[in-house]
Amino acid sequence: MDRTIGDLAFLYITFAHATDGALTGDEMRTLAAKLRDWQPDATLDSVGDQLKGAVEQYKNAGARADKLAKAGACADTLGKQLDAGQRATVLAQLREIAEVDGAITADEEAFLGEIQRRLGA
Repeated sequence: MDRTIGDLAFLYITFAHATDGALTGDEMRTLAAKLRDWQPDATLDSVGDQLKGAVEQYKNAGARADKLAKAGACADTLGKQLDAGQRATVLAQLREIAEVDGAITADEEAFLGEIQRRLGA
């Protein structure tokens, strides 16, 4: 599950930041809550460490296109590892992350469509 959580964390961070160039405190709290949903026994510190690691990977991933490509690869992997219900949960959680700031942008909708396609959901 650790690899799955890592892929989810990177995907969620990329979605939250690459689509509008900002990652707010509310979005980070939502990201943490969504990751915790996948591992309810995890401590808040553990989830925080996972997010920090994903943020570091995101920062080191290069240009926006490279970050999006890595997020796409994460979605491809998740599509192979998760069952249909879990893939639907990923999409629902991405939509919730998008709604944190009050509006879903065209870039977020496009990203959601691409992830849905890659997940096979």
